[in-house]
Amino acid sequence: MSGGGKLKASVESYEKEMTVALGDMISIPAISPESGGEGEWDRAEFLESLLKENGITSIERCDAPDRAAKKGRRPNVIATIGSGGKALWVISHMDTVPAGDRGLWKTDPFKPVVKGGKIYGRGSEDNGQSLIASIFAARAALESGEVASVKLAIVADEELGSAKGITYVASRNKFSKGDEFLVPDAGSRTGDEIEIAEKHSLWARVRTKGAQTHASTPNTGINAKVASSRFLVFVRDYLYSRYGRRDDLFQPVPYSTFEPTKQQANVDNVNTIPGTDEFYIDCRILPSYSLPAILADIRGIAEVFSRQTGATITVEAFRKSIAAKPTSRDSVISVKVAEAVRKVRGIEPRFVGIGGGTCANIVRARGFQAAVWSTEDGMAHQPNEYSIIRNMVGDAGVMAAMFAA
Repeated sequence: MSGGGKLKASVESYEKEMTVALGDMISIPAISPESGGEGEWDRAEFLESLLKENGITSIERCDAPDRAAKKGRRPNVIATIGSGGKALWVISHMDTVPAGDRGLWKTDPFKPVVKGGKIYGRGSEDNGQSLIASIFAARAALESGEVASVKLAIVADEELGSAKGITYVASRNKFSKGDEFLVPDAGSRTGDEIEIAEKHSLWARVRTKGAQTHASTPNTGINAKVASSRFLVFVRDYLYSRYGRRDDLFQPVPYSTFEPTKQQANVDNVNTIPGTDEFYIDCRILPSYSLPAILADIRGIAEVFSRQTGATITVEAFRKSIAAKPTSRDSVISVKVAEAVRKVRGIEPRFVGIGGGTCANIVRARGFQAAVWSTEDGMAHQPNEYSIIRNMVGDAGVMAAMFAA
């Protein structure tokens, strides 16, 4: 059996262990304090133990301070196999979004269920599948006796912008010139897409201040909900119309998107007209547009609606990310991922851009080349999220081929 065949066979022999490991991880919530959780501490402790159980003992922590989190820290785990030369980093994140509406789940989101070749639970696909795959791929490479210089970065805070995750790790001078980066946090159902570019990202927070009053006497107040709603409907349609350019590199959405998302509670009772209202708009913008110009447009429209409604509508950038220069198709990491996908999976990959934000954009912004690849069903942030077990095993095989010296 060839070296590649042995690696693939080794990885496939781990399927049951990988399934158990992913289930155990899902059962440990890792939700940001900003989203109502305690952070990633307990999950990081579990993952350190899992790394050691699989023969990966060179482990360091690069924890970011966060008073709101358990132990006052947001853990980032860096595990190293092999040595010498330029390192291949694999960046996966251990945090998850909250479960959302529990009524939409058929099972408990934090009690994993294995059924029909899938494992159900919050964070199973985003990003647990790839995280577990990377650990067992490293084990296979180690057991083969021939391993390149590889670093597994298991990071925090990706779901809310990565300030306490990969951004913090990068700020501690952990990367070296010539290092390459694989971020297995987006992909297609067949594994044929390698992401090399991302859109700008803007989370705009819209706050409206009116005048609270009794619902029976609306003339004595200013309904913040009505003013906010009028603004929302207009600004969404306006942005889609004005910024309608297409770029077919970006799949499956080749245009900019502007979607209202989170809505804060206003009043607690039915018979009160709200004096305040707050919601968010998630904007994913093609790199050919100016993010500051779009933000200025939104604020200009808010001023118009403030004058029309008598309310005060303000817009601020809750979080924003400027799209970094795309990774070259001819870069070492792009070629390496493509070759491994062809060799192990028998698939001819294609290069794409995406609207979702990953750790790759943060790495690219620092001058490194990064590729994003995995095989997934697109279940991120959805109720009844699942991971296809064979995708996890197959992706581990591709990673193991990349890890082999």
